[in-house]
Amino acid sequence: MEGLSLYIVQTNAVEGRDEEFNEWYDSTHVPDVLSIEGFESAQRFTRSTALDRPEVPTPPYEYATLYEISGDPVEALGRLGAAVQGGQMELSDAMVPGSGSLLLTPVGDKVVAPNRGE
Repeated sequence: MEGLSLYIVQTNAVEGRDEEFNEWYDSTHVPDVLSIEGFESAQRFTRSTALDRPEVPTPPYEYATLYEISGDPVEALGRLGAAVQGGQMELSDAMVPGSGSLLLTPVGDKVVAPNRGE
């Protein structure tokens, strides 16, 4: 199946350091990741509280980044890991160590909503 794979990374800022964390993530980390072959785009998100309910545990992460990867995503992630391990990409101490991640590969073609008169 052709198409872009999606790589979702969930993170947290150290308490009280959200501004520093977001500045680093936006101005340093995302450009560093996008310099790695295969990483095509990135979009950052923050957790919405719109669906929070008292009976459901709060998700553990406040921030998520959605990366689109072309080609073999495992190879692209290998290049990313090598850049971090090799010291070419530094992580901020404003980020809580440890993150959640999810790699999604396409199982069908992308379906786009029909033109709604635009």
